[in-house]
Amino acid sequence: MLDIVGRRLRKIDDLDKVKGAGEFVGDIWLRDLLVGKVLRSPYAHARIANIDLGRAGRLAGVYAAVSFEDTPKLLWNPAGFPPLPGAKLTEDQYILCDKARHVGDAVAAVAAMDEDTASEALDLIKVEYEPLPAAFGVEEAMAEGAPLVHTAERNVISYTPIAIGSVEEGFKAADHVFEDRYVTSRVSQCSLEPCGASLASFDASGRLTVWASTQMPYLVRSIVAGAMGMAIGDVRVIKPYVGGGFGSRLGAVNEPICALLARVAGRPVRLQYSRDESFIATESRHPIIFELKTGVQKDGTFTARQMKAIIDAGAYATRTPGFAVPVCRWFLGVYRTPHAQFEGYSVYTNTVPSGAYRGYGNPQAMFAVESQVDDIAASLGLDPLEVRERNHLCKGEVYAFNGLPIESCGFHEVIARGKESIGWEEKRGRANRGDGSKRYGVGMGFMMHVSNAMPKTCETSGAMIKINEDGSANLVYSNSDCGQGSATVLTQVAAQELGLRFGDVRISRVADTDVAPYDVGSHASRQTYSGGNVVRKAAREARKKLMALAAKLLEASADDLEVGDGRVWVKGSPERATSVAEIARLAHFARVPGEGSQIIGIASEEPPGNPPTYAAQFAEVEVDTETGVVRVLSFAAAHDVGKAINPTLVEGQIEGAVQQGIGYALTENLVIDQSTGKPLNGNLQDYRLLGTVDMPKIVSILVEVPSETGPFGAKSAGESGQVPTAAAIGNAIYDAIGIRLHEIPFTPEAVLAALRNKGRPL
Repeated sequence: MLDIVGRRLRKIDDLDKVKGAGEFVGDIWLRDLLVGKVLRSPYAHARIANIDLGRAGRLAGVYAAVSFEDTPKLLWNPAGFPPLPGAKLTEDQYILCDKARHVGDAVAAVAAMDEDTASEALDLIKVEYEPLPAAFGVEEAMAEGAPLVHTAERNVISYTPIAIGSVEEGFKAADHVFEDRYVTSRVSQCSLEPCGASLASFDASGRLTVWASTQMPYLVRSIVAGAMGMAIGDVRVIKPYVGGGFGSRLGAVNEPICALLARVAGRPVRLQYSRDESFIATESRHPIIFELKTGVQKDGTFTARQMKAIIDAGAYATRTPGFAVPVCRWFLGVYRTPHAQFEGYSVYTNTVPSGAYRGYGNPQAMFAVESQVDDIAASLGLDPLEVRERNHLCKGEVYAFNGLPIESCGFHEVIARGKESIGWEEKRGRANRGDGSKRYGVGMGFMMHVSNAMPKTCETSGAMIKINEDGSANLVYSNSDCGQGSATVLTQVAAQELGLRFGDVRISRVADTDVAPYDVGSHASRQTYSGGNVVRKAAREARKKLMALAAKLLEASADDLEVGDGRVWVKGSPERATSVAEIARLAHFARVPGEGSQIIGIASEEPPGNPPTYAAQFAEVEVDTETGVVRVLSFAAAHDVGKAINPTLVEGQIEGAVQQGIGYALTENLVIDQSTGKPLNGNLQDYRLLGTVDMPKIVSILVEVPSETGPFGAKSAGESGQVPTAAAIGNAIYDAIGIRLHEIPFTPEAVLAALRNKGRPL
């Protein structure tokens, strides 16, 4: 019986955060701590003809002033994904740039006694730039004779072709062929703690400790070591509390710059980016242009599907060359397709580098795919749900993302629950149910997502559990909780497996690469599934030792014992019992030669599988045909999560992701000036994040179709809430005004322009 897993327990770090006791990078103080600041390029593309650090370096209170000449001259990549053996990331940047490739590129840095002195030092640095021609859009950058962002002959970093069957044969078999173009926007993750916060300190032996606001401590360790020319063992990374990740903190951000400043200054340095810096100096979501072609039979069955994706990498490769592969897998993963073809182009531009953001290409791909599915249904006179029903992958079929058979499938359940919640039958096709200029519609979007990144990358996890002499337990894990509550969930998993009370298990609040076993970190919705499995495995190992000792104490077979609520007893004889505390005390202090043993469980593993999670989201919108304003009136998100370890935290993940998805659909877009490359709205005043008052009522519906390999049946939930949101809203707008919007965000200007053009691509 599950008495801890499945309960709505409060997050273990809630009180720390509401009381201001939680320690973030900005709260850490060391003796002689300096403040770091970065000088950034005002040009999108420029040669650095000369840089004079002299006056800045001589300013009283300045301990370091560095530029490219002071770096180790080692190319590196901040992405940090643990590639499969033989794979290699594109390394194309230095700690400080040798040439400015985007507005905001890091040209120089200083470390000073306080923030004012550091700012004054930046003002004293003199840089002579030679502006160069620049390319700001992917199609411009791909054109013959385009300005080259790097030294390669073309701006195309990589070309990714993937084919299944023969699309030519598939299109021949089709009764209808649909071709469309979709465009997605560049958006920022905007976590509460601005991205880019680190503190670096060298000890007397030259060993480096970095406090990093990161989702992946072990990967930051290897990245910093590589960029600084150090051995991995000479770098220690500690992750304190983190104020939100959403993909922005995968790999390194400013840790190498901070480490360089600390090395030159000979004192610890903290480098913390401002909110405005996070818009121009950290990675944002990839903008993508999709060309989508689908062949269908009269009954809605797909015969062939073809996608071309042109992906904007920005000024540096980061993770973009490999990013086309998951985009393709999202495209192929949802619906059964006997013939398919994908072409992915990853392209340099002189813009802010692109990177991970919740969903990792799936929100972009599903906006295109799910929009076209609705158009196909409308053209054929079919219900959009019927077309999805006819084509979706079922249990036992192979999921294209990872090549593994689908072990559990909640398609029917999420569709049925979401449809009922939104009132699909009553509201669909009734655009004129209001007055005046208002039109109303409902729409939906479907998706599948993953529970880790296997087999695309290595997904190693590690955990250790030790039972203390009083019967409590410590879970030692590379805790990459960024606010989502994974530390609480893993504690619940450990307590359930050990048979202890929830409050008797303590998880390390920080991640420390000198202490915790290796773990990839928080990405690809992996914490509950991958982390939960390895924690359960370590707990099972500790429990096995616990029961062996209990068997001796109770003079019974270990197979005849049960454990729960901190007690061990003989099945059928509850009076023959002892406490876990007593067993642990004897294990520590019995002093039996050769037998005394602490109770410790250690586990390390690749995840046993990668079960997909399913979601169907339904939106009801109001469109004002006079102003173009779109309001989301209600929203239902039905998600198959396998087993909700903590339902409250899962609902919170879904609702937060939906809020981000609504912003992605309606307002958010980091606008680049096409003449200068400068972001025009790189601040919270102009960026148009949606707040609580902008949100509709969101109904989170948890569907539990257990995974055969997940901890207690659990699958993922962290990213899926944002994946189909924009498509659901776009389809609802189509239901309201009968016009398809092919580009996000759906701003009032875009809606009015579409109404004037009657939906023709602008």
